[in-house]
Amino acid sequence: MNIHRLKRKLRRGGRRLIRRFNKRLRRRRKHRHNSKRRELISDELRERLSYSKLFYVVYVVAVSLLCIIMSQFSPNSSFKKWYYELTHKETVNKGVAREENVKEVDANVGRFLTKYRYRKFGPTNPEEIDPNAPMIAFTFDDGPSANSTKRILAALEANYCHATFFVVGRQTEQFPEELQAILAQGSEIGNHTADHKKLTDLSEDDMRQQLEGVDKSVEKATGERTTVIRPPYGAYDERVLGLLDKPVVLWDVDSEDWDSRNAQMVLDKVLSNVKDGDIVLMHDIYDSTAEAVELLLPKLKEQGFQVVSVSEMAKYKGKELELGKAYGKIEP
Repeated sequence: MNIHRLKRKLRRGGRRLIRRFNKRLRRRRKHRHNSKRRELISDELRERLSYSKLFYVVYVVAVSLLCIIMSQFSPNSSFKKWYYELTHKETVNKGVAREENVKEVDANVGRFLTKYRYRKFGPTNPEEIDPNAPMIAFTFDDGPSANSTKRILAALEANYCHATFFVVGRQTEQFPEELQAILAQGSEIGNHTADHKKLTDLSEDDMRQQLEGVDKSVEKATGERTTVIRPPYGAYDERVLGLLDKPVVLWDVDSEDWDSRNAQMVLDKVLSNVKDGDIVLMHDIYDSTAEAVELLLPKLKEQGFQVVSVSEMAKYKGKELELGKAYGKIEP
């Protein structure tokens, strides 16, 4: 082997050795780079994950708060109860202007006959109204509802009684079958506005829209319109009375079922205050009210009271409900 071939061979071997060394060096650099890159990615992922956890916590808290706030606008919420109690203090509940010389009706007139019928026929005595016997009108606001209204109607049916249901628009659209059941049972449907807004704060057009919306919903479900009106919160003035096209019905006995949500307290409140000709205010959106009605009707009938709708009581007492007046109770 000559010297030139040997030199070439050494040069090729040296180049191969250098290439291998450089290749290994590049692999090591690449490995270090990838490790650093992986570490950076890992750090970035951890950082993103921490932000994601924070976002998730904030999201859960925000959604929970939103749900709590939205729940306070439901009919049974504590906020509604507080708002109703606050605005209820401003209620204008004048009722019927009493004549000074009107002869007081003896609460015992007809009581013996009514008691006799009750004892003879039980709680489902024949549906006969004795005009001389004491009678009261049960009224229910803010419904109808799915469960409570059905229970109340069943109790009225079982005791051959009627009532007046002052419905609101949002409920009439949701429960048309309950509206049909009210009329089928023989009870009466009154207008309590579409959105339970205080009429004294509304313009003439807004007031008519609030009332017309309920009438249309009731007519769509039952084929009939409402017969009487109860202004939300009992608030009215001369302007409101002049614009309404139906008699205004208020109340004389407030069961305060919206406050207590307790059947026994509602029962005691009504029994201790009710008198002949009274209009009793309740709400058919509470199960406690339905329970109270189931207990009240037999007790009231046993005491000689007849439970009727507002229009029925006016009819049997010879009183025509007039426009431009507000009736808190009905006397002969």
